[in-house]
Amino acid sequence: MDIKQLNECPDCASSNVVHSQERDQLICRDCGLIYEPLTPAAQSEFAKTHNITAEKPSRKPAKKKVKKKK
Repeated sequence: MDIKQLNECPDCASSNVVHSQERDQLICRDCGLIYEPLTPAAQSEFAKTHNITAEKPSRKPAKKKVKKKK
């Protein structure tokens, strides 16, 4: 999945998101989620951790949640 095609937050479904081209991330301005695709190394590690065969690496994107400052 191309992150540039996303137009809403995968966590809260808000359309108040911004794309960081420098880091290839989608950042939600409402819930603070930072969404980025997994690197091949991270996919491999995820597969090992979850006992998934190497032929079918996880397509699950990494999700990082950052607390908003008030």
